[in-house]
Amino acid sequence: MSVSSSSPVAASSPPIVSSPTTRKHQQNCTECKRLKRACNKGLPCDKCLKADRTCEYRDPSDDGILGPISAAKDIHSLTFGTLLDVLVNKPRVKEAVSMYFNGVNSWFTIVERATFDRDLEANWGSLRAETSVLALCMALVTYPPNQRTSKGMGDTAYPSTKAIMTLIRSKNPPSLQLLQAELLVALYEFSHSMPHQACLSLGTCLQMTKTFGWHKPDFWSPERQISKPAELKLCSILWWAIVYLDCLLNIADQDQTYTMYTPGLPWNVIIPLPENFDTPFGHDGDVQGFRDRHNDHIEGMVFPEATAACYLRDVLQHLSNPGIPNAIDSKLIIGHAKDLWSAKWQAGDRSAAVGADFLALMKLNYPGLMGMHDPMEFLMPNPSHTQAVSNTRTVIEVIHGKAGKLLQADNHPNKSSVDPCWALAMCQAALLLVWHGDDVFGDSSWRQKVTTLKMALDKVSRTWKVAEHFSTRVQIAVDHRHTGHNAKP
Repeated sequence: MSVSSSSPVAASSPPIVSSPTTRKHQQNCTECKRLKRACNKGLPCDKCLKADRTCEYRDPSDDGILGPISAAKDIHSLTFGTLLDVLVNKPRVKEAVSMYFNGVNSWFTIVERATFDRDLEANWGSLRAETSVLALCMALVTYPPNQRTSKGMGDTAYPSTKAIMTLIRSKNPPSLQLLQAELLVALYEFSHSMPHQACLSLGTCLQMTKTFGWHKPDFWSPERQISKPAELKLCSILWWAIVYLDCLLNIADQDQTYTMYTPGLPWNVIIPLPENFDTPFGHDGDVQGFRDRHNDHIEGMVFPEATAACYLRDVLQHLSNPGIPNAIDSKLIIGHAKDLWSAKWQAGDRSAAVGADFLALMKLNYPGLMGMHDPMEFLMPNPSHTQAVSNTRTVIEVIHGKAGKLLQADNHPNKSSVDPCWALAMCQAALLLVWHGDDVFGDSSWRQKVTTLKMALDKVSRTWKVAEHFSTRVQIAVDHRHTGHNAKP
């Protein structure tokens, strides 16, 4: 409950009571508290009286989150106030947004920069709640979580973001901007070792897609793809971003307690990859120069993580249910990874997509590695097993090579050059070396490679906390190696 008083300026008759400042409240009104202004605690206070706005005071009997929820009559101004509580002012907000687009969005490209920047500049001061919370989520995944400097986010930004998003969902209908914000929260949670929360956030994302109608074949009909290519391309990007995080969460879950969300589409619903919508824009086959040089506009946005996620999802589905025919061939994944590795990118080397390809290859070829332990293998070698060893050895060499370069760099890894997916790929490569380095791969230097990969993970953990968890997992595997305790990577 809250006590409110409207300005006498708007009253139709003279007030019966004495001066509005005669009566005093025990605490600042909600607007002065939100704007961090001095309040004379009148009913209404001088600031609200001068601004001709409703003056409200929180009832002292309210506690917990119930008070703020009951006072949140204008969700847009409340969300904008939360944004300023965290980032202080417009220059800081614009700085965080710019860092996001030059960092995380360069490999997790789910927001169209041109549209967002235009909306932020044109509507500053009256931003919609969805725009404010998306900017807040951009800052969340951009700044280190425990940094206490003037540019740090501290530990309060995450709970503040989660709380305000809950309020927005309770008051506003689902929107693509809210889905983008929820995806960034899920990315933050996965990247900073909060798998339970990431699982719940992905579940919320999936429910939004059902609300949007994405699980119905009519939504993706050829007619709509022709008439609304930009809209459907963005929807496709967001869907495959969900699949991408869903796969990473499933692989990182050592105990396999999380069931993947995204394989549950109806049989007659096929969601196209984003590049399927590029032909109407004239970017189809345009690979000259930087592959992502048109990324600021939806027409030129590229999201190769979608194809990598598609491969990875199909591999994980096949491994979890061998009865499902395996339609994925290692050559397809290798070809996609080579194409991305050889392309020019404005920021980094698109390791978020290449890392997902490598995870798919390691998972797809793992049964072949295990087949090498069959005593009959020495008498009658299986060519498919030999090829699996060769494919996996090549992947590990590439991952190890980049880990070495990462250690040689003097600066800390930034969020455009190293991503959580690549950290997971390094972890998986190290685990394969621990358990199969000497006998299956015949690699006499496997111990040194494991050490290099673990050191690289330790360095990446300064940017993404989840790398610390991966490093610990590798160390446990090394310790167990001497006891004979085995584990599936």
